[in-house]
Amino acid sequence: MTDQPTIAKEQAEIRDVLARINGAWTKLRGEAMTAALNECFAEEIVMRGPGFVFLGKGRDSAVQSYHDFVNQAEVNSVLLDEPQVDVAGQTATAQYKWTITYVLNGQEYIERGHDVFVFARRGGKWLAIWRALLPEQAEISSEAVN
Repeated sequence: MTDQPTIAKEQAEIRDVLARINGAWTKLRGEAMTAALNECFAEEIVMRGPGFVFLGKGRDSAVQSYHDFVNQAEVNSVLLDEPQVDVAGQTATAQYKWTITYVLNGQEYIERGHDVFVFARRGGKWLAIWRALLPEQAEISSEAVN
């Protein structure tokens, strides 16, 4: 049985990985973003979208999905809830709610949803091995953005 101080330490480590993932796509671009995300994802990570539709497999695909979003959309704000983390041995899950406001093709969107991650401890560090991006219905701003 794992003791509470160990679980709390592991939960903090996973929250740190999530902070690095979210810091990468919100604050970094180009190779700096790629390098930061590569450190957080397992080579075989699987990505799922709305309705758990398969979006892709592999670190390169996962990293590219973040690049694609920030290259297509102008992000105005991101609010992230504190992640809820559950640890079971060398595996963990993490989920949190988010709200994002962004402009895409001249239209502003306000979107809410959840991210769900599965992590595995590999070589002494936690890596994301599965992610589901689960947006709720997006709200479209009443005014176009020029």
